[in-house]
Amino acid sequence: MPAEKNRKFFDLRNGLKAVDFRNKDYFDRIDDKEKSLYSPYMLMRYVSSVSSKDPFYVEHYVEMVNECVNKHCFTLGKHKKLLWILTAMCGAETQQFHPWLKPMKRVPNKSLKKLQAIYPTWKEADLETLDKVITDRELEELIEAHGIDK
Repeated sequence: MPAEKNRKFFDLRNGLKAVDFRNKDYFDRIDDKEKSLYSPYMLMRYVSSVSSKDPFYVEHYVEMVNECVNKHCFTLGKHKKLLWILTAMCGAETQQFHPWLKPMKRVPNKSLKKLQAIYPTWKEADLETLDKVITDRELEELIEAHGIDK
């Protein structure tokens, strides 16, 4: 099968089924090409979303993936097998449908950009905190005081 050899993505159907049934040794059984295509972050996103009428499964997957995988995903990024085992622990022993959830888009914050222009050396966390506590009127006064164009 030439199409099988030129695949660019991890086999999600079998991978998600293995997670659902807590198959922790699935990662050992796939070939090296498939292992190189495996993305722990992508699988984590799929596994955490479940389309089920039973709220138990929805809550189970969200909570388990957050506790077992999400907290450690970027720390353990180079340890794909360990991340697979952590992800496989989240299964509920029944096959589920896992739809893709798009990441939320960041909405540009105009007042935060104005504060960045006023205080270019400040950390982003500090600017976000100031943005939350400052009123629009105070921001306008700061802009005038610093001579920045609106």
